[in-house]
Amino acid sequence: MHIFDRYKTIIEDWPAFLAAVSSPLPTALWHNPLKTTSDSLFKKMMLKGTQLSPINWHSGAFRFKENKGVGASLEYLTGLYHVQEEIAMLPAVLLQPKPGEYIFDMCAAPGNKTAQAAVMMQNKGTLIANEVNVGRMRPLRQMINRLGLTNVVVTNFDATRFPKQPAQFDKIIADVHCSCEGTSRKNPDVLQTVEDQYSSKVCAAQIAVLTRALQLCKPGGTIVYSTCTYAPAENENVVQQALETVEPKITAKIRKIKMPGLKWSPGLLNWEQQTYRKDMENCLRIYPHQNNTGGFFVAVIDKLADDRRNKVSMPVSFWDNPKVNPVDEEWLLGRLTERFGIPKSVFDEFILFHTNKKYAAIICKETSPITKPQPHMLGLPFIHINMKNPKPTTPGTMFLGNFASKNILNLNDGQTTDYLKGKIFTVALEQVASFDGDGYVLIKNQDLFLGAAIIYVKGDKGEVHGQFPKAWQENATNLV
Repeated sequence: MHIFDRYKTIIEDWPAFLAAVSSPLPTALWHNPLKTTSDSLFKKMMLKGTQLSPINWHSGAFRFKENKGVGASLEYLTGLYHVQEEIAMLPAVLLQPKPGEYIFDMCAAPGNKTAQAAVMMQNKGTLIANEVNVGRMRPLRQMINRLGLTNVVVTNFDATRFPKQPAQFDKIIADVHCSCEGTSRKNPDVLQTVEDQYSSKVCAAQIAVLTRALQLCKPGGTIVYSTCTYAPAENENVVQQALETVEPKITAKIRKIKMPGLKWSPGLLNWEQQTYRKDMENCLRIYPHQNNTGGFFVAVIDKLADDRRNKVSMPVSFWDNPKVNPVDEEWLLGRLTERFGIPKSVFDEFILFHTNKKYAAIICKETSPITKPQPHMLGLPFIHINMKNPKPTTPGTMFLGNFASKNILNLNDGQTTDYLKGKIFTVALEQVASFDGDGYVLIKNQDLFLGAAIIYVKGDKGEVHGQFPKAWQENATNLV
């Protein structure tokens, strides 16, 4: 008996489904509109011999022709694109985040959907990215830094008990932990735990997450609930139970979806002994053979009304927290202008602050950090401040480099490899002849800024002491 035989009655073209789940999963990416355009990325990757094919249902997303080296490029390292399983891009696309909105990603790590939503918001507004498991924060932090996100506030809290906020959220992503059956093409080991008993264990938590989403979303707002599993217990059942839990004080409906270019099956109206509400058929069930992807389930829920008394006292402003220290902007921005020619006006759209003595960070002025729970992380760390001459961080250089006009060191491919490995190496005098003496420089390869370094001019050559962080070096070998 095949492990998926229990779904045989609900999946059309069963032989095609079995063939698909036994084949390799294509790798996909989306371009980062904060740093490049879709056309520019496509041309750049094609010139390097990387074959891409557009995904017809998602503008700006592509499939790799070969599943090799997807993260092994300077373009990936510097945040021009992000690798993500194709069908997992769907929740953010359906959510349709817009600049200035107040959005909540309840179960954010490793951060793919957070990243999608943040760039679709054009780095404007507020995106609360919550993750209950502090051990999963590292990839979320790395993603924020690499992509240059300045509108994300990260919290570490149980999503089922997330506190009420003075303002309810415009939109919410509830991409919940599940049995992951739909990911078996890239991770066959998940099938070892696929069983009805497992679904019954996790569905209670899933119902609690979606119920909380319905409570925290404002009337007129939207919630996208999603899983990467086929089990009705974790899909239609969860949506049904959550909606019944909040009724009659909260009224909501499942939206009918239009997504040209994408194939799917409707949500189930009954399963075994359970009968579901009529609008459950508006949910999307996506099977691997329909689009050559993983398996997925999505429900887009529109919250229509909320008759609860939902008063929350106004908190003290986050910026009044004594642990959040203001930055001496005049001095700091003056040094950046003096050394790198970065205009002070670049920072007009940001708040500069630091929560420790090591970094100063920037966050979009439109972003409203919450006070309960206290943010675990927010903003983009852009410069080291515990030194006489402040040094731009690696993500800070990638974010601000295009505004610089001097003390920029262009490296050839061999020198770039040495830099990414953290080596000390020499460059020709003509590469540094125009520099303002020894000190920090911004490192560049062709049109990509990579980070900072210290340059010492010694006789007829320059000695470069790379400052590429060790945390980034493990993902930066053989990129050029």
